[in-house]
Amino acid sequence: MKKKYISVDIESSGNTPGKYSMLSLGACIVGNTEVQFYREIKPLNMNYILEAMKISSLGLSFIEEDERFNPKSNKFSPKQVLQTLWERAPSPSQVMSDFASWIIENTKGFRAVEASAPSRFDGMFTSWYFGNFYDEESPLGFSGEDINSMYRGFKKDINAHIKQIKIPFKHSHSALDDAIEQAKKFETFFQYLKT
Repeated sequence: MKKKYISVDIESSGNTPGKYSMLSLGACIVGNTEVQFYREIKPLNMNYILEAMKISSLGLSFIEEDERFNPKSNKFSPKQVLQTLWERAPSPSQVMSDFASWIIENTKGFRAVEASAPSRFDGMFTSWYFGNFYDEESPLGFSGEDINSMYRGFKKDINAHIKQIKIPFKHSHSALDDAIEQAKKFETFFQYLKT
């Protein structure tokens, strides 16, 4: 079955799903980045790594409401960010059900493949969340492509990185913006393959 790539980016409170929480999930279709998915997610617990929270909080919808939500402020409070998500965001079950429906709707006739960089991180969270909060089989199955690995193979350079592909896009650490940026770089990479 022909593949349809879904660019996925997640932001989290730490480096391990279960111990830490996925805070936001962004995705778009590679080749059609106007088809998008974004949700903020109720945290599993109040565990966090400060550096992870400083990055993950940058793209949250409520960052401008209070200095305690802004990681660039000396009043930044990771606990307040997590508490606000706990109060406002939908449950992981709801988010993963919505994400599955979006994937199924937008990949009819194709095999959905998660594309991320690095897939070890983003894919680990999406797989764990589908496995724990979605009652059916993940629409992404066991598939996934690490964009960096594909690019390294193309360049025949183990130090190559997808960041070397320059496009006019500002990296914001919003899960959706980062998924779109990643998709556009992947699209550019596919153009390289055709030349």
